[in-house]
Amino acid sequence: MAYSRHRNQATWTDRAVGWVFAISAFLHHLAGAAIRLLLAGLAWLLRPLPWSCRFGLMATLLAVTSLLVGRHGYEWGVRAASLQAEHLKILRQHELLQSFEHLLVLFQIVGWLCFFAALMAFVRRRFSSYLLKTAGAAFLVAWCWLVAFIVRVPGLIHAIDKELLPIWERDTLWLQGVAIWLPWAGAAIAFLLSLTLGTVYRYYHRPVAARPPLGDRVVADLRTHGGDRRFRTSFYWAAFGHLFVLFILPLLNRGCMQDPYGIPKGDGMEVQQVVEVKRVKKQDEMVLNLNSPILIYRPKIDESKIFDEVDKITENQYQATSLKSLGKGGGKGGGWPHGMENAMVRFIRLKYGGGDWDQQMGKGADHNLLVQFKKHTGFKIASDTEAIEIHLLRRYPAHRAPPFVFITGSGNISISSTEARILRWYALEEGGLIFADNGGGNFNSSFRRMMSQVFPDKEWVDIASDDIIYQQPFLFPNGAPPMWQHSGSRALGLKHNGRWIVFYHQGDLNDAWQTGHSGITEGKADLAYKMGINVINYAFNAYYTLHYGE
Repeated sequence: MAYSRHRNQATWTDRAVGWVFAISAFLHHLAGAAIRLLLAGLAWLLRPLPWSCRFGLMATLLAVTSLLVGRHGYEWGVRAASLQAEHLKILRQHELLQSFEHLLVLFQIVGWLCFFAALMAFVRRRFSSYLLKTAGAAFLVAWCWLVAFIVRVPGLIHAIDKELLPIWERDTLWLQGVAIWLPWAGAAIAFLLSLTLGTVYRYYHRPVAARPPLGDRVVADLRTHGGDRRFRTSFYWAAFGHLFVLFILPLLNRGCMQDPYGIPKGDGMEVQQVVEVKRVKKQDEMVLNLNSPILIYRPKIDESKIFDEVDKITENQYQATSLKSLGKGGGKGGGWPHGMENAMVRFIRLKYGGGDWDQQMGKGADHNLLVQFKKHTGFKIASDTEAIEIHLLRRYPAHRAPPFVFITGSGNISISSTEARILRWYALEEGGLIFADNGGGNFNSSFRRMMSQVFPDKEWVDIASDDIIYQQPFLFPNGAPPMWQHSGSRALGLKHNGRWIVFYHQGDLNDAWQTGHSGITEGKADLAYKMGINVINYAFNAYYTLHYGE
């Protein structure tokens, strides 16, 4: 009886294994059929074109790629690898940057050579085929030189300072760099192999020897899978599996990552704006200071004379005479020493469920703030604003998340418990600032409810008028300009370890940033822009200090 149960168990195990192998075999044949169909479709598209057009297109592609790498290779490499000032210093000391500049010059030479070869591809002479081979070989040599840098640079930095570039980050740079390099190397090899086909020899008026040319032999071998078809097929799939796991998968994973947010690089210094204080004539009637700790009488919102007077005083109280650089580290140029080369200041808004998260978004609205930021600071800015879902905050590279994210609207806000945990991680551990702006409607109650879900242990506090966020780079002696005061005239905040993690303006700054400023004066709109610049500057400084301790 026991033997029968054991035999029955073994039977079910064998069947399960058989099903697994059957499904694997089906997927194997399906993938193979898809690849063959893709190659057949590509061949069908190219078949009507003569060889001159085919080589002209391929050489043009190699030319454009080479010229772009030669022109933007340094900028792209620094940005893709998130190289910091310390990394570049090491590379400069070992003369790798100088060697890389020589490589970029080579790429430009190869680019023009490929472009000339693309033109000569339409001339059916033996010289044209030689020129095409020379251009393809030169491209492959330059590309092999490039992969040498891709492999050497992370290894050198890690060998010198393991804390500056941990081993996992070194390996990631290797895999992602080779994954980007591999398709172009394959394209160059395919280009050169095509030039050795017998039909190409005859097309460019070259005789074919009795023995089939190299290209014909390779193509025939690929089609027939050689003498041992099973071994060759297994070899192909093993090679493809290793390429997929080592290179293609990391590249796809990188495609799922968010573009790193770079704080502008430089050697700027923290400064306060130089101001001229205009004395305001004392009024005969008594005006109460609403921010005083002693309140005898609190006027209603409708009693707007006092608020109008406060706005008038705030608007005319100072004028800028000079604005120096933004950043840390000393020197004349703006920026932060550990920032990224050619970084653009970006304005990123949070998407959420249940309401109008995209209220007044984009050109003619919150992008105007970026335009003003560039006007006052000189930093590069993004061409438009962005919006991301909350869970994507986890997809940014280490130390390259947005220093601030913006949230506004006038309706309800609904987030999941997972999104709440991510927001809490972003603010407390990653060091980001949640820049909130009340757009009216139900936003105040919804946002406060959302913040209690994210930070149940935090209490709202009034941001004092002498807080650093109101002093750099522009001075706001009375705190944030109140604007429309949907839920109050004062900016509120949540704090963690002495750092603001939420800045909540209750008066719709975003409305004032619009083109036309929703009917308010240019002076008040200017205050709204400058308040936004102050918040961005504070977020950059706080994020930088948390990650780099400066």
